[in-house]
Amino acid sequence: MVESQPEGPSQEKLSLLIGQIYQGSFEDVSWKESLELLREYLDAKFVTLSIVAKTALRQEATINVGPIAFDEFVQYESEYQKYRPNVETRLGEVYTINDWLTLNRSEYGKFNELLEISDINHYMGAWVCSLENLDCFIRVMRTRGSEPFVKEEERLISLIAPHFARALEIRSRLAQSEIVNQIYSDAMDRLAVGGIVLDQNGKVLVMNAIAADLLKRRDGITLVNGTMRAVSTQDDRALQTLIRAALSGENANEPRHAQAVSITRASGARDLGVVVGGIRLGAKVGDRWRTGATVFIRDPENGVRTDPAILKQLFGFTQAESALAMQLAKGESLEEAAAQLNIRYNTARAHLRSMFSKTGVTRQAELVRILVNGVAPLGCFDKTA
Repeated sequence: MVESQPEGPSQEKLSLLIGQIYQGSFEDVSWKESLELLREYLDAKFVTLSIVAKTALRQEATINVGPIAFDEFVQYESEYQKYRPNVETRLGEVYTINDWLTLNRSEYGKFNELLEISDINHYMGAWVCSLENLDCFIRVMRTRGSEPFVKEEERLISLIAPHFARALEIRSRLAQSEIVNQIYSDAMDRLAVGGIVLDQNGKVLVMNAIAADLLKRRDGITLVNGTMRAVSTQDDRALQTLIRAALSGENANEPRHAQAVSITRASGARDLGVVVGGIRLGAKVGDRWRTGATVFIRDPENGVRTDPAILKQLFGFTQAESALAMQLAKGESLEEAAAQLNIRYNTARAHLRSMFSKTGVTRQAELVRILVNGVAPLGCFDKTA
């Protein structure tokens, strides 16, 4: 190892690098920018961040920066995992290729060959972090013509490793929250429920697809300067009163009862049903909770939707029976459903008796309750139906 120790990155560059590490938690392709900065600071050919799932013992994700084509990198990564020296590494410890190969370089001939093919002669890495389900490793590689890594550069890896660990934990928690949010959003879309979250000023934070479609139609409700408004002046006064009440709770720990209002529509369609309630938004700011409001909207004209394939799987309905079930679930009478399907009333009655037998009920009201309250609507993927 050379005697001279190059200076590490300036405080300004180090601050930029650490900032990019945390910013990477929010990016679609995480940590590309921070790895590029690290490659620049260390004059490296490649810098690679590997995330390994503990349970499956497989690569969960690998982010690489450097002049190599994707397919070549995939091949290199596969070969690397196959031939890398099987030596013990400690969490948070930085190691170099010399640490691995000092005793018997010939023992790792295939690994050396792989490095030579990629024009790599200097190698440094670290086991960055170990979370509940994931391990994370970082590797830095230099070409043959470069100087070996020195202690100051190893110290840089040691310094930023805890930041990568925290950023990975942030990314993991965000991913879990996104999954849960997607489940809730999908369930509401499939049940034809519009959902809106308002901030402490009554501005729309997020909404699902059903709510966005209802606001876009401007039939009863609309969006004005980022706030939800009823088109009718009288209805809007009532709606804004409920929103203000939901946002005015002094103690965010105490549940606030939801309140409802009907919104008339100029199209002549049946009134929209709107329910408003208060919620907490995130953690405390200082000694107070941030308050917000939830708004749930149902359009009576948009009945519960079902997928014929789901009805067949659940009850063994035929295609004709599924079509009739879908009409009945919308609240239509048997006569109305028969007319909509262009079939005779007696044919509809025959289908209904068969459906009674398959579901174990004896009344049409019971059948509709099973269709509406069961899981069948959750199997409908068509949000526009």
